[in-house]
Amino acid sequence: MKPVLHALAIGGAHQFAHFLPVACEIARRGRCRVRIFVSHADEAAPIAQLARGLGLPVPEIVAMDLPAPLAGCVPRKLDKLARLLVWAGRLRACDAILCAERTSTLLRRLPGRCPPLIHIPHGAGDRRVGFERRFSLFDKVLVAGTKDRDRLIAEGVVAPGRCVVTGPVKVSAMLRIAAQRAPLFASGRSVLLYNPHFDARLGSAAAFTRRLVDAVAADDRYDLVIAPHVRMARDWDEARRREWQAMAVPGRIVVDLGSERSIDMTYTLAADLYIGDVSSQVYEFLVRPRPCLFVNAHAADWQGNEDYAMWRFGEVVDPDCDVAAAIARAFRDHPAYRAAQIERTRAAFDAIGWTDAGAPMFTGDDPIVRAADVVESAMSGAPPRPLA
Repeated sequence: MKPVLHALAIGGAHQFAHFLPVACEIARRGRCRVRIFVSHADEAAPIAQLARGLGLPVPEIVAMDLPAPLAGCVPRKLDKLARLLVWAGRLRACDAILCAERTSTLLRRLPGRCPPLIHIPHGAGDRRVGFERRFSLFDKVLVAGTKDRDRLIAEGVVAPGRCVVTGPVKVSAMLRIAAQRAPLFASGRSVLLYNPHFDARLGSAAAFTRRLVDAVAADDRYDLVIAPHVRMARDWDEARRREWQAMAVPGRIVVDLGSERSIDMTYTLAADLYIGDVSSQVYEFLVRPRPCLFVNAHAADWQGNEDYAMWRFGEVVDPDCDVAAAIARAFRDHPAYRAAQIERTRAAFDAIGWTDAGAPMFTGDDPIVRAADVVESAMSGAPPRPLA
């Protein structure tokens, strides 16, 4: 009888590409049965689209519906917990569980047997939340690079034998698909990407967005994409969405509050300058080293703080800076930051390299294949084979 892998896709569509290609690759091999569990039935379509775009099979997808007395009554912030509790028995009826979020560690804390929990974090950012104590509840943690492995071990949240570097699954998946995409704009102007974080205590959106739009609108050298983290606008009402969408200018300024393009690296691969604050998407942008600019909207004491390590990739400015001048400096001064970008990106994304033309590539086995090898080995109890 084949071993069974359950993949829990309950953290939102922005997490899918970080780990579901691994589940699909395992399904392709045919040695295991794979089921993907989603919170809502409408999440099955983007998963199927992702798998087909990679040329991989679509595993069985199960919607974790709530029983009638609970459906529609559970607050949004408790939705994942409720579904995990209701479905715990079914979810744990397998040989291993794969997930990209950490709420699923609830399954380890409930009474009864829990199969091995395997975690692929959704992103390779530097914020402290990415190195929290719940990592200790996983049997295996598969990280994108030595940067995260070293910090997880140094902070005592993961034992060395439980943390494996496999390379960035999402980056590998999106690079496979990227060749199918058309240019963002037809103008030929330089493209700026503004990617503010969703947390108002850390992000720059409230203080900087309008000033950036005004600066770009007055300067015919640039086009602009405003694509905040998808969680920022998730709970906004229509009035607030319309207010932001009103900043869009056809052919010049795109405002994307959470479409597929805001999570599939369309913008990070196509832009010429990254403007942000603390989002981990800066590392996805740096798969091709390019200019960066960071906005310190909360007077953060960031120098020497590992939570802000990404701010070494470009100038850090206050939100009331001369925006046009800051953008010009970012392009002009990029050579001064390029070496730091390359060094840190190699630490964040194992085995990444670049062709002579500057295109990203991976040496050795593809990260999706490497991660699938580790998951299958964890399910069988055998040690994973050495990675190339």
